[in-house]
Order: sequence, then structure tokens, then C-alpha cells
Amino acid sequence: MKRIVIGVIVAIVLLVAIDFVAASAAEYEVSTKMRTQLALPDDPAVKINGFPFLVQALTGDYKQVDVEAERVVVGPLNNVGVRAQLYHVKVPFSQVLSGSVHTIQIASAQGSLLVTKDDLIKRLPGVTKLAIQPVDDGMLDSAMADSDLATEGSTVTGINPDSAVRMVGTMSIFGQKMDVSVIAVLQMSGRQVQISPRDIRVGSGAAAAKLPQVMQTGLRNMFTLRIDPGTLPFSVVPTRLRAVSDALELSGETRDVVLNGPKPAEAGATR
Repeated sequence: MKRIVIGVIVAIVLLVAIDFVAASAAEYEVSTKMRTQLALPDDPAVKINGFPFLVQALTGDYKQVDVEAERVVVGPLNNVGVRAQLYHVKVPFSQVLSGSVHTIQIASAQGSLLVTKDDLIKRLPGVTKLAIQPVDDGMLDSAMADSDLATEGSTVTGINPDSAVRMVGTMSIFGQKMDVSVIAVLQMSGRQVQISPRDIRVGSGAAAAKLPQVMQTGLRNMFTLRIDPGTLPFSVVPTRLRAVSDALELSGETRDVVLNGPKPAEAGATR
């Protein structure tokens, strides 16, 4: 009986090990294909979800595959994050075994781009530290209640919190380091991100009233930004723009994606 138990344990360990190795091989093949498809400088991180992997591999249908890449360069931006969740990714098991995946079919995909604070701060001259936060109703109510502490022309009336961002930048004003807090509206203009300040506060609020009008106007112009973050993964059309922790996220969905590469004969001919 003891030998049977030991044999079962050994068999389970071997199956788990084989499952892990097979999953790693498939993730590598998919990662290589994604690098070409997304025009990335390096292979992205790929995770095939679900256990056991071999059951999915034998059917050639992977329920969910997560793709992630960091520090992607897009035009003047150097730290764009790329995310994608792929559902029912179909890859023939024979192609995985041979290491020559040339066709990947994806039933649906959710893609997103992250414009991080590291790239945004480069577009804000004089700002040495920057924080990005989502906006909620409580934040807007508080800003409305303390509207007399904001710079002239500030208002949060009519702002939808789902399409707004709060940015807090540290900069030197009159020789003193102060925090400039901005609540801005987020809009998509084509594939560009537009940030339009609506409420600006300096320091604790009392300092705002002392700022000359030219400086108030300068702050408003400085935080008015238009950014081109590039195209979403798999040519996904962006349908949502929102603020997340320390970044702005564009996201959307698409269906029936096919990734094609060179056929095995063609790939061999180029070696």
C-alpha cells in the first residue's frame, strides 16, 4: 500500500512538472508572436491561465492569456505600459510542440495602454514630483464646498468623476516648494488624450488668492496637455479613458483577431 501511495505521489509530481514545462514552452511561443504583433522591443510577459495546462494544450484552446509589457517607447513617451487579456486563444498543439507557431486565433481581446506619471511629468516644466489619482464624487463635493480656496476661474460643476483626474505636482513658486493640485477633465480626441484643467489650487489654498493673474493663467496652460500614446494592442479602438493610480489608462475591446506569421517552410527558408 505504501508503494502505491508513493507511486501516486511521484506520478502527480511528474504530471505537474510536465504541465509546467509545457505551459512555459507555449508562453514563450505566444510571447514571441506578440512581440512581432505589437512591435515591441522585447518579448512581453505572457501568462496562460488555467490548470491543468495540458488539457487546454491538447484541445488547442486556451481560455485566457494575459499579455503585459512595460516601458514601451511611443514617440516622445518612454514608459508606456501595454496590457491585453485574450480569451479563447487557439493555437494548434502540433505547432507548440514543433516550436513554429505561425497562426493564433483570438475570439476576443481587451487591450489597454497606460500613460504613466513618469512620462507626464516630463511635459510639466518645473514639476519635480507628480501624483495621479482617480476622482470620485466625494472629492468633487469637497472641491465645490471649498471653491473659494481655488484659483480664479476654477469650477468642478458638471464634471463626471469617471472622466476626470486629479494631479498633484510639486514645484517652486516664489522660491518656495508648493503642491499644485489640479482636477482636470479627460477627453479622447481621435487617438489622443486631452487633459483640460477645471480646478487649480496652490499650497493649502490661501496662497492661491495671492498669485498674480499671469501666474494663474500660466499654471492652467501648463497643465493643459494633449498626448498621443500610440495605438492600442491588436488595433483595439479605445472606448474608455480613465485615471488610475499614477497613470492614465485607455482601453477597449475587439473580437475575432488572427495573428499570422511565416509558414514553417517560409521560416526555414530564411534561416
